[in-house]
Amino acid sequence: MNVRRENPVTPWTGRFAKPVSGRRFAVGDVHGCSRTLRALIEDLLRLRPDDTLFLLGDYLDRGPDSKGVLDHLMALCRDHYDLRPLLGNHEDMALNAVGDAAARELWYSNWGRVTVGQFGAETPREIPRRYLEFMAKLPRLVTTSDYVFVHAGLDFTKEFPLRDTDPWLMVWERDWRFQPEKLEGRTLVCGHTMTPLQQIRASLEQKLICLDNGCYRKGDKDYGSLVALNLDTRELVVQENCE
Repeated sequence: MNVRRENPVTPWTGRFAKPVSGRRFAVGDVHGCSRTLRALIEDLLRLRPDDTLFLLGDYLDRGPDSKGVLDHLMALCRDHYDLRPLLGNHEDMALNAVGDAAARELWYSNWGRVTVGQFGAETPREIPRRYLEFMAKLPRLVTTSDYVFVHAGLDFTKEFPLRDTDPWLMVWERDWRFQPEKLEGRTLVCGHTMTPLQQIRASLEQKLICLDNGCYRKGDKDYGSLVALNLDTRELVVQENCE
């Protein structure tokens, strides 16, 4: 099965995306926690069709219901909600695993084998095509006039990191030196690297905010929540893992 991948730096706006008119939120790594995602979106955010929801990738693996996470996101798109989801490294591994044996083993070593079973499949190639096509459309970088969204990071050794960062680094990078002056006044919002909730709160007035709180780590003192950032008020909305 061949799945056509989109240009990694072309913003995917979704079938129903429109100019932003309501509230704006960004949500960190979900990692298969579908009930927690639903509680955040429906009970806490009370998302409306005129809101815009940026998602930072890693919808798959580690949690109990990766399929349910994609089902919920795809349903919101069908219902005309404005979602702007990014590709994470776990989706990247899943897509690569469809046609590459070595990539399959890499994904399997990162919870991919369990995730395949959550789709009722035995191999990555048997995951229903609609899920693979949804993930294949996800970009690695989305920008607005005031924010930059990327799953992992950017290459600040480049003079123009928004233009010249290697696509692989956008979903995998951890060892990078942030240089905010290269973002022309924007704030960088990312996921990928688990960050204690107290540290996330402390970063809200800075130019780099990482929203990955390790949602799947239920009951952990410093982690275990799905975190949303109100991009207009710089306030956090926190949903503890309820799987």
